[in-house]
Amino acid sequence: MGKINVLSDNIANKIAAGEVVERPASVVKEMVENSLDAESTDIVVEVKNGGKNLIRVIDNGIGMSREDAILSLERHATSKIKSIDDLETISTFGFRGEALPSVASVSHLELITQQKDELEGTRIRIEGGIIKGIDKVGSAKGTRISVSNLFFNVPARQKFLKSATTELDHIIRYVTWAGLAYPKISFKLISNDKVIIDARKCNATMERMYTLYGKEFADNVAEIVQDSEMIKIRAFIGKPGFTKTTRDYQLFFMNNRPIRSNLLGSAVGTAFKTILPKGRYPVAIIFIEIEPSMVDVNVHPAKMEVRFRNERAVYGEVMRCLLMAMQNQNYIPIIDVPDIEIPETSEKESSIPHAVFNDIQKPRENKIESSVSRFMDRQKTNLTGKEYNRSFIPKISKSTQNDPDETEIISQNTYLKSLKKTIINVDDIQIKARLFDTYIIAESSDELLFIDQHIADERVIYEKLRKQMKNQNIQSQGLLLPITIELSASQAEAVNIAIDNLSNMGFDIEPFGGKTIIVRSIPSLMQRGDIKQIIIDLIEQITNFYEEIDAIKLQDEILIMTACRSAIQSGDKITDIETANLVKELFNTEQPNLCPHGRPIIVRMKKSELDNRFQRK
Repeated sequence: MGKINVLSDNIANKIAAGEVVERPASVVKEMVENSLDAESTDIVVEVKNGGKNLIRVIDNGIGMSREDAILSLERHATSKIKSIDDLETISTFGFRGEALPSVASVSHLELITQQKDELEGTRIRIEGGIIKGIDKVGSAKGTRISVSNLFFNVPARQKFLKSATTELDHIIRYVTWAGLAYPKISFKLISNDKVIIDARKCNATMERMYTLYGKEFADNVAEIVQDSEMIKIRAFIGKPGFTKTTRDYQLFFMNNRPIRSNLLGSAVGTAFKTILPKGRYPVAIIFIEIEPSMVDVNVHPAKMEVRFRNERAVYGEVMRCLLMAMQNQNYIPIIDVPDIEIPETSEKESSIPHAVFNDIQKPRENKIESSVSRFMDRQKTNLTGKEYNRSFIPKISKSTQNDPDETEIISQNTYLKSLKKTIINVDDIQIKARLFDTYIIAESSDELLFIDQHIADERVIYEKLRKQMKNQNIQSQGLLLPITIELSASQAEAVNIAIDNLSNMGFDIEPFGGKTIIVRSIPSLMQRGDIKQIIIDLIEQITNFYEEIDAIKLQDEILIMTACRSAIQSGDKITDIETANLVKELFNTEQPNLCPHGRPIIVRMKKSELDNRFQRK
């Protein structure tokens, strides 16, 4: 081991910066927390180029004297801690004394501050941790910190920054969190001279939600309050039917500090697991008040992750609050078991008498569904390699006189010519049934095919949209009544970025004042379901990933999402004619085996497998 050296303050500050300052949003977080500790009632955050070029935080707090301003730039300097015991009961934000000197060590920083009743303020300029000047200035009461050229002297760190759009999104999310936690404080976020968030002080969290997320959001959450000796919980839970496609609206606060908590996330997931459909997530904004000595906020230097001293008790109290919310809002899952319609058949068509069929089918219905689900899961797991890529050539035989619309779907020659890939030569495939309003059952000479109606239709719509886009011929349909949608700040930015892509897709979307948009037309293939909800889900998905991908990939993702939300859903009842047309169109696609997300559309079961099950061999 080499000689041990004591690091200089400059290097130590840069190391501390690496722990505390991950990106521009980290700087915003630290500076805003300092403003909150300074008893500010008005906080303005201004950024340029996603915070890469400039981050400025202005507050009207108590300000600092010249001496305190200089000391605030020293490591481990703080007004919050005088003894080791204070660490157990600290309730403010900026007690580590690391943020300001750490930020100053990796940027050009200017601090201007003035206390109330003082005639002059203080300005300090620092470049890369080195003080360049201390001056007296006239200033408004409070503090203004400007950070420019972040990571200018740490190129490796600078390279890891994402696009300006991505960095701005993280800043928006933090300011939104702070705004929710402190409704009685005004927050304004300005990006490239454009106001993104303007949340004026109000009296209640619900009012602040109205400002940040819109009227529809605020009207669809219910407030639940629960007190115990150890913890106080105030939760805002989405009402039945008001769900989201991501977990972005599951936000947790501990003593008004935004936190990340696997414990709280697990409680929300467990409480709603059995009553929400797959892919839908509840709105759950949860505020916890707890004695500071009962929680450790120093699990991570940025203080976002926390550890509760009595995790089991906290988990139990949160679960109790969520269950109370569900009971109050009548979250009662309804199992809809439709009457089984037995088709009229002759004895030649069925060797099982109707009376016997009726006797055995209803009692075993749940077992049958469970068995089929297990079978489908097993088949999807086993579809790998060559088996995964095989193509089936469906060919529905000409139907009976009672069903003239079920005609031959596609000839093998035509399919071979268009697909030009290795295939399985099979005899005619016949559609036999639909199972649980989810799966289409078809039969060939030696195997049984299960086709998922949702992802089959998703593949069909996706390829139609892609073809129309390639030919610059997206078919659009005007809405009789235009749809207005209120967006969050992040969503508004995402729509602004993706507006050209959405327009190319057949959407006619215009700003309608503030963060509200108006939708006048949609792709003509988007015919099913709640159109407004589909558009909201689409925007949420775009907001969740748009900043990480290029324009071409974004366009394809919008195609995929539009197809997914426009397709026949699992549980939708479709007619025999719709079933036949869907299968026909599926096998006319370029890739009938996989949906755009890569999931299998078709799984198969050999007749020999059934023979084995019934011990015929």
